[in-house]
Amino acid sequence: MTGRERVLLALDHREADRVPRTIWVDGGEIMTRVVARFGSYEAFLDELDTDMFQAFPGGPGMVEWDAVGADRTAARGRGLSQGALTIDEALQVPFTDPATSSIYEPIKAAVDFHQKGKSRAIWVQTPGCFETANGIIGMERQLMEMALQPDKVTALYHRQLGWTKVYIDRCVALGVDVVHVSDDLGANGRMLFSPAAFRKVVKPALSEEAAYVRARGAHLSIHSCGYFDDVVGDLVEMGFDCMHPFQESAGMDIPGIKRRYGGRLTIYGGLDVRTTLPSGDRERIRADLERIVPACKRGGGLLFCSSHTVHSDCSIDDVLYAYDLLDRLGRY
Repeated sequence: MTGRERVLLALDHREADRVPRTIWVDGGEIMTRVVARFGSYEAFLDELDTDMFQAFPGGPGMVEWDAVGADRTAARGRGLSQGALTIDEALQVPFTDPATSSIYEPIKAAVDFHQKGKSRAIWVQTPGCFETANGIIGMERQLMEMALQPDKVTALYHRQLGWTKVYIDRCVALGVDVVHVSDDLGANGRMLFSPAAFRKVVKPALSEEAAYVRARGAHLSIHSCGYFDDVVGDLVEMGFDCMHPFQESAGMDIPGIKRRYGGRLTIYGGLDVRTTLPSGDRERIRADLERIVPACKRGGGLLFCSSHTVHSDCSIDDVLYAYDLLDRLGRY
């Protein structure tokens, strides 16, 4: 059985020969260690016997803006750095062209190497409305404007969505298996905004994005760091059939999610990189996997992965230990 077949079975809530797996690794110092030890990142993925690969190209950027008028001149003087614009400026500044071919080069390369060459499923990181707007107007300003000028925030989301729809079309045409929307909604123990604000301001645009993906026949996944349990039901109703990472160190409960949504939602995660993996405590790693994997693998619907990128405070040997445990715990 190929890795891609395992992943597609898990997304359809069917059991394969074992739980499919992947990993995210930070591009910093730990990647240097990985390459030094295994020869390449690709060889490391082979060592872990991964079943899927996630491409991480960028989202909508902003082009240089020939500003006119006092407000625009001020914006030009600040530059177009992350979070630099006001909401009014953000509704006018041009975005980069979503048809630019260079955006899709890493996605095509991933499809050619990992899907066609290694028989892995391909996921593509895709802009979500809230997270993308943070990069344009900043999180603090966006949270303020969600309360003061929600209609303008909604208008910005729909501007972004116009860019993202072109991006989704091109990714699906390249053959990706899963469109993975990145839209961090949570902090530790609570959401970044109330569930009511989510439903009023964020949900309409995110629902439109979800429906657009569904209409094109791709599987639909979402990434959100932090706690977002209050809106998991909303996301399931919107058509998201997979979610990452259910960060237990932020207050999520992975086995609890399985009990509540097991037939409708595939869990993508299971190895906490904030507390468990960097602890260096193998008994803790073992206890976490023994608690999560057997409970969540039943009937399919589990894709094992780190809860985010593995950072330099983690040991490669502990990563190998976790995935060796998965060899045993993840068998059907």
